[in-house]
Amino acid sequence: MSKKIKKEKIKKENNLKSNIKKNITKKEIKTNSNQNNNSKRINKENRFDIINYKKNYKLLMIIPVIIFIFSIFSIINTNNQEGTPIYRDISLKGGLSATISINTEITTVNFENKLKEKFPTKSFKISEITEKGIKSGFIVDTNLEEEKLVKFIEEIFKKKFISGENYMSNYISPTLSNSFFKQAAYILLISFGLMSLVVFLYFRELVPSGAIVLSGIFDIIVTVGILNFYKIEISIAGIGSLLMLIGYSIDTDILLTNRVVKEEGENYFDKAHFAFKTGILMTLTTLVAGIAALFLTNSSVIHEISLILVIGLMVDFISTWLQNTGILLWWLNSKNKN
Repeated sequence: MSKKIKKEKIKKENNLKSNIKKNITKKEIKTNSNQNNNSKRINKENRFDIINYKKNYKLLMIIPVIIFIFSIFSIINTNNQEGTPIYRDISLKGGLSATISINTEITTVNFENKLKEKFPTKSFKISEITEKGIKSGFIVDTNLEEEKLVKFIEEIFKKKFISGENYMSNYISPTLSNSFFKQAAYILLISFGLMSLVVFLYFRELVPSGAIVLSGIFDIIVTVGILNFYKIEISIAGIGSLLMLIGYSIDTDILLTNRVVKEEGENYFDKAHFAFKTGILMTLTTLVAGIAALFLTNSSVIHEISLILVIGLMVDFISTWLQNTGILLWWLNSKNKN
């Protein structure tokens, strides 16, 4: 009987040892698996971190500085040529807006080129009119005298244009246009000032708030600088689109600053990375909509608004993720060291 009890005891001890070994083996396999997964994740992250952002984020801040300086020179050059920091269309500087009703195979580009060849010192902006997808005429915005314009388009199209039938015109006074421009500039400045005030009241710290405001200034200055470089004229609608750009650009900066500064923890690079994933999705969705409107519309107003927004959103990518992120990380890391 005692031998039987001993055998059972030995059997239980062996089973216990066997189970312990199995559990240890499972834990080792699980640990190795986790280590391999972490290693794969780190390798995957490193594969995409081509520029080694953690190490080079201060150096990367040079890029927005160079772009900003270029834009300042572009604006100064435009101001010396035009007397204003932007190229304005007739809605902001005055001139003639003529609507021509005609069914022709001549394209907008060809029509504009012929006008510029004939009158090289004058400015022209041609928009196509369509009805149910069929071209039905043009809108010509210019500072050319109306008599000369009518005479020349009659030569081009070999047709008589009669006011009220197939031709209409509207003259905008330069004095009135300058008044519009000044009011638009004041609205832009006041809006930017109020936005800055709200940012400072929310974050209540100089560096994060200042970085957001600086990013907004960067977006406006660089966008205008690029428009000036390509001599793109801006209308009243364009000023409205610059106002919209302030809102779009500040959204991603507030998202970034709120995540990195307000949330608890000192893993600033990880928090910036999470903010980047959300922010880039916000920017891409708006960018896709803007590009679609840019290429699919026949309206010169929608085209202008879309163009400015698309340029501004791409500029905002640089200001938010190279400039603003760099300033915040530099400030927070220096703050912790002290």
